Amino acid sequence: MVDRLPIDDEAPTLRTARYFFTRLISRKRHRMSSTSLVSRLGRRVRFGIIGGGLDSVIGGTHLLALRTDGLADIVAGAMSIDPAVADASAAELLIDPSRRYASWQDLLAGETAREDGVDAVVVITPPQFHGEISMAFLQAGINVLCEKPTTSTAADAAEVVRVADESGALFTVTHCYTGYPMVREAKELVRTGVLGRITLVEGRHAAGDPGVLREPEDSSKRHWHFKPSSMGKAVVLGEVGSHAHNIVEYVTGQRVIEVTAQLTTIAKRREIYDNAYLTLSFSDGAVGRLWSSFVAAGNEHGLAFAVYGDDGSLHWDQESPEYLWLRRPGEAAIRISRGLDSTSEASQAATRIRPGHPEGYIMAFANIYRDFFSGVLLRLLGESSDEAVRELPTARDGLSTIRLIEAAVESHDRRSPVEIVL
Repeated sequence: MVDRLPIDDEAPTLRTARYFFTRLISRKRHRMSSTSLVSRLGRRVRFGIIGGGLDSVIGGTHLLALRTDGLADIVAGAMSIDPAVADASAAELLIDPSRRYASWQDLLAGETAREDGVDAVVVITPPQFHGEISMAFLQAGINVLCEKPTTSTAADAAEVVRVADESGALFTVTHCYTGYPMVREAKELVRTGVLGRITLVEGRHAAGDPGVLREPEDSSKRHWHFKPSSMGKAVVLGEVGSHAHNIVEYVTGQRVIEVTAQLTTIAKRREIYDNAYLTLSFSDGAVGRLWSSFVAAGNEHGLAFAVYGDDGSLHWDQESPEYLWLRRPGEAAIRISRGLDSTSEASQAATRIRPGHPEGYIMAFANIYRDFFSGVLLRLLGESSDEAVRELPTARDGLSTIRLIEAAVESHDRRSPVEIVL
């Protein structure tokens, strides 16, 4: 989480003007070019993929994102539990037959036995397998990028934190929306006190497209996302709610410490909760709400947040990601555009394309991979990775989400608020 700067007594409007003016006239400290790291090392990151095969919902998106900056070579894969799919998926990526593995255990054994074994892996499996796989690779000194949620239980997520700390290897959760420049700008605006004291926080990820709105007539065709075996009945909180929760904690720098939850099953024949309303208390005194849903009919994606302070508020919607809105009482709203010189260093570092040319989701996802691969390259060079990975979601962020999910289920069952012990 971020350390917030002390809030001074100057007028809110003056504080905002000072924020943008100082960024406009100051010389930015641009991060070291990732491509120069490749040149210095003399090779790209050797990368392995676990899951994410041709039958994966998100695998293709990962492939687009990780290829964007040319920082890694995909050299190994265990891409499906179906041997035929695993082999076909690896073949499509031109992975050498000797490095097409039938299981993640085989990949770990095979790659650690090689002098040119993988430096890092991405884990794109169902959540109940994330923890075991991630910890095995971390213990072998291999850096891990893991799909969200990090595990299906808080006990396992806490163990991932412990192993990540002890291993010294990098562990990052692919909360891809934190890669958007305007999300990182919002984080910096909050940190520097432009809103004053944070009082109210609203987050939602409420989808309702045909793929999630209804159950198939044939239950055998139900995706694992909608099975209790994935992470219990509160799948909606893991699959979409985890993004809403992570992004509000990321932007505000506060953890959720109490939750009151109403979990509901709306779709016919569905075995999990598919709608969740959570009322929250945050660690620095803010209160708020999260809405997570698969049944917000007509919503195409539905991720958005609003953060309110004593002096104003910030508003961002993932479907209009180029802009962040700053609103103050009695004043015209300020639309902050991605890529302008007046935005923060963190926002500019996440910007690839000049203003007026939309970047979008893939570039945000690619920023997660770029930062992660940059951290791996620095470590391979024997240097600190702290600067490269400072904006990335961590194992502790993953643990925070799982604690919220478990507390929400307990609150729903008890019909009362539940405290979350940090």
